[in-house]
Amino acid sequence: MDDTASLGAPAYFNHIRFGLYFADLILPEAAGYGLDDLLLLSLVRQESLFEGFAVSSSGARGLMQVMPATGRGIAEALGWPPDYTDTDLYRPLVSVRFGAYYLAAQRDRFGGDLYAALAAYNGGPGYAAIWHELAPDDPDLFLEVIRLEQPHLYIRRIYEVFAIYRKLYARP
Repeated sequence: MDDTASLGAPAYFNHIRFGLYFADLILPEAAGYGLDDLLLLSLVRQESLFEGFAVSSSGARGLMQVMPATGRGIAEALGWPPDYTDTDLYRPLVSVRFGAYYLAAQRDRFGGDLYAALAAYNGGPGYAAIWHELAPDDPDLFLEVIRLEQPHLYIRRIYEVFAIYRKLYARP
């Protein structure tokens, strides 16, 4: 059953499948960086399915799948945590803080464009800058100019899950 098809299932099933896992860490970090908390939950779900010890084939680690080199740069920029090592990326607090920091930095780099920020989060800011230049201020066109399948699907999946989170956890 795909994600959108599961919406016809009982509500408790969807609250498990699209849970607010690690909300105690994710929500404050989202607020601190001015990110939508449900978008950040969607990103974590896409990156690791909320598995803190996840490792990608490219070596990204933790809940938010931060690359070790990126983690070292963020640790230096934040001056935290003390005595940082790459294994700290498996610590949920570190991973979520670093991931939120990096996503917010990419959002700011691209003038608030979340599609470009997600593309940069997924594949680095180089390609994202090219795509952003081709389609500034038009998220639909931005998706169309992405010729690489992986980042295109990545952004689409995050936004599909984001829509599901908004439906399940609608705010008054």
